[in-house]
Amino acid sequence: MSDAHPKLVGIIPARWGSTRFPGKPLAELEGKTVIERVVEKTLSAGVCDAVLVATDDDRIAQAAERAGAETRMTDPKLANGTLRSHAALVQWEADQKTTAEWIINIQGDEPFVHPEQLQKLAQLIRKPGAGIATLARPKTADDPERENPNRVKVTCDLNGSALYFSRSPIPSSPGPWLEHVGLYAFSRGALEALTHLHATELERRERLEQLRWLEHGWNIAVGRTRHSTHAVDTPEDLSRLRNLLKSGNLN
Repeated sequence: MSDAHPKLVGIIPARWGSTRFPGKPLAELEGKTVIERVVEKTLSAGVCDAVLVATDDDRIAQAAERAGAETRMTDPKLANGTLRSHAALVQWEADQKTTAEWIINIQGDEPFVHPEQLQKLAQLIRKPGAGIATLARPKTADDPERENPNRVKVTCDLNGSALYFSRSPIPSSPGPWLEHVGLYAFSRGALEALTHLHATELERRERLEQLRWLEHGWNIAVGRTRHSTHAVDTPEDLSRLRNLLKSGNLN
């Protein structure tokens, strides 16, 4: 690969182990595995100079490569997707004898990530001084998902940077709110620095890694997206997505 221009690398952490749904990257959705769909959507965005799947399982690696991604094997003991992404990136940089400028982290269990979301993240992270960027989806006051602890909420300052993330409804009073979309972009330096941060109390209490970054003083730019995301966390989620596909409500 030539060093003629800066590199944006898309990395998809996809491990075999999952408490609620072991092996979910290889679960089938209308003839394609979850990980194959994630890879295809990522490639279709057209913003990444390379797309890597960071995995601990040869079967996942084979499926990802069939879909067009490169793969790097990572230690299953790594605590989170950020560490797995970093480990895969370091391998890729050594193999390519180059250094990435920016990284987009794509969830390995969201087979319908929208290309426009990745394009938006690429725009945000390329802004001068940007270190971390993510997305949020505006929701209406009457949306019942506001009370769902599995839907992470975010509040922002007047400049569009994150103030706080929570599983509880925030703000506490009724009204429109922002649902966090778990996609991230990093500058190369920011990703490296984040791997050295120790866990924090708010992170542990909310079970949200991004609170570690905020508590340590990092700015997180939050862009807006109108697109829904559909995570496969449980077998029930998979059944729901299969039905949506069959009805023509997903593509």
